[in-house]
Amino acid sequence: MSFRTTAYDKEGKPVILDANFVTSQFPMGGSMMSVPSMTTGPQQMYAVMPLAATANVQNVFPSSGGQNIYGGSPPQQDDKAWRVVNVGGGSQQNAQNVYGGSPPQQEGTKAISGTRDINLEVQKGTQQHETTGMIMPVKLAHTVGLVVAVAIAVLVGAVLADGRSVARLKHASELPRLTDYSLKESGLDYRADELLGTSYGVGLHHDSSGNRWNQVYAGATLKKYVQELGLHQVIAAVPSVIATDGLKHPAYFLSCTSLVNTGLSALSFAVIAEFLAIVMMFFHLATLIDLNPLTKNGTYTTMGRAISVLVWLVLSVGFLVVCSLGISAFYSTYNCDNPFIPTITIAEHFDWTWGYPIANIGCFSAMAAFVAQLFLTSTNPSFVPSKRQIRSAVLALLVGVVLGIVASVSVAAGVGQFDEPPPVDPNVNPCQGQKPYHAGPGDKYFANVECMKDGVVAVLEQAGANVSPGYKGGMDAGEWRVPITEWYNQTDLCAVNVHWHLGAEHLSTGQYDESGKGPSGDGYNERLGHRCHFYDEADPKFTTPYDWKYCKDMHVGETYEVHWPHSAAGACGTEWQYQTPFYDGVFCNDGVVNILTPLNTYKNIGVQSQVYTIVNDESYYHDNLMKGMIVDENFGVDMTMYTGSTTGTSRDNEVCSRFAPITWQVDRSCHMISASSFDKMCEMMKQQKDDMSDDLHAHGSRVTVADHLTANNQVGNR
Repeated sequence: MSFRTTAYDKEGKPVILDANFVTSQFPMGGSMMSVPSMTTGPQQMYAVMPLAATANVQNVFPSSGGQNIYGGSPPQQDDKAWRVVNVGGGSQQNAQNVYGGSPPQQEGTKAISGTRDINLEVQKGTQQHETTGMIMPVKLAHTVGLVVAVAIAVLVGAVLADGRSVARLKHASELPRLTDYSLKESGLDYRADELLGTSYGVGLHHDSSGNRWNQVYAGATLKKYVQELGLHQVIAAVPSVIATDGLKHPAYFLSCTSLVNTGLSALSFAVIAEFLAIVMMFFHLATLIDLNPLTKNGTYTTMGRAISVLVWLVLSVGFLVVCSLGISAFYSTYNCDNPFIPTITIAEHFDWTWGYPIANIGCFSAMAAFVAQLFLTSTNPSFVPSKRQIRSAVLALLVGVVLGIVASVSVAAGVGQFDEPPPVDPNVNPCQGQKPYHAGPGDKYFANVECMKDGVVAVLEQAGANVSPGYKGGMDAGEWRVPITEWYNQTDLCAVNVHWHLGAEHLSTGQYDESGKGPSGDGYNERLGHRCHFYDEADPKFTTPYDWKYCKDMHVGETYEVHWPHSAAGACGTEWQYQTPFYDGVFCNDGVVNILTPLNTYKNIGVQSQVYTIVNDESYYHDNLMKGMIVDENFGVDMTMYTGSTTGTSRDNEVCSRFAPITWQVDRSCHMISASSFDKMCEMMKQQKDDMSDDLHAHGSRVTVADHLTANNQVGNR
């Protein structure tokens, strides 16, 4: 029956005791003496035992609680107390099973006063045991190191393998223009998603196209192409370059040298982290299964501990540097040596993906492993971490976390992340030039096209259509293209323009149609559409001229169809809400309106339409035609909703609009309104931030849309 405990010599150095409970002969002070191997008191054990080493023994402390092995009291000594050993052990037996109660009689024992050197040699045949196993705190330290090393190796490897692990383009609705505004008139006007694709992303090693930081499909930089071919030739070639992914990797293609160097630096740190994590994974695994030549039962050699602590320190600092680099790269403004995109701030165009959180987790995990190696391991074979050391380890980890956060915040502050955004120039129209011409780079999708190709309808539904009660168009609008039936002010749409057409573009039988009446129309420069039936040349309210102060080329007694384009992509609620041309207002904010994937134009764009005959009579006055069509007990009562397109005289039944489908809400009835109401509206238009002077006069009316070009999805309220 054996036990193990720790003794301390008079200099305080630990000595491992590993012994059997036997009666032995020991040479002591030059003579042989026979002593019982063990006598105990109720709580303490007193013993002389075989030792595995020679020791200058002062006292022996219990290493574990355990049961008493013998009952009774310590042996009585001649003059002074026996000072050799005072031990505790973990016996599986109790006193009665061994000696039956009292300790054996002490004969030949000798009292020793004070501390003296004792040379104890094991009697021949006595079994000896070396220390085996690893104490729990040390095992925990190596287990933490192993788990963290495996996690870092796996996750860093995944980050390196994923071409979108660091950043991905924002949604188009959040993206500003990327190209230089000064080149817009030359045809260079792109967002990042238009140049790179909506799903483009950047990884630590390569981008989503597979190109590394110093590679590009185009074969040369943009600067070189402009030098060789000229600015305008390269602008014209942009669509074909986009189609062949020639812009990727953009950091290298755009000659953003500092950004490229930052990316390569972060990549280098990641490769080093991957290598060291794999090394430490095998290091700690070998330690736990006692195959590490630099450890024994979890106890380090001096070199082993130095290597472990140093590697984890390097990993901790390395991850912290990568986190700081990431923040700096994301929020800094980089200069790029090319005329198309001279500067870029990554945060304006990209969102973080999962790679950056992994870097933060790696940093704090490496800190935990470093602290565990520093405070919970030792080169001392009998090392047992004290409560104070454990508290110090926890405190050190907390300090490391705080320092990491402080470093990250400091870097972010240094690159201006917390600065107030620069003031927006109130004179810059955010909607100017937002009318789209292309669905894809250079495809001129929105240009007018022939309505028919080889006898087959080649476009989507058109407007203005027949809105008479009971009418259905001849074009199948399918299941998706359903008009908005709520009033626009109950949706996300807002009015972005108001304009009107000479006569009515829509047709409502008996209200405004071919049989309508009006002034002679002599001198009109625009095409006249349908008219209402109110006009009476004998009634002065239809013939008395009005002194127009704001509207241009308007005529009392004439019929006008007023349109209020609405959009969910408008600058709603701002001073730039109303725009001319209305296309700028409809498409002011990018990414809201999609012509495909998914098609949502009929959900996000709508037009209100109301037809009036102008009279010179103040009893028909309405004070705010600017905000939208009139809806009361007489106006907006008899409505038709359907999907169609934009209108105007550039379209007819041969040439059609590609701005489709959009919702139309049309009042079927004709109404009289005072000339002063119109002039008040024109006054309000002139007060808008954007110049709306091109809409202060009537535009021409297109011909009524043919049945085969009219959707069959009309919804009426009666």
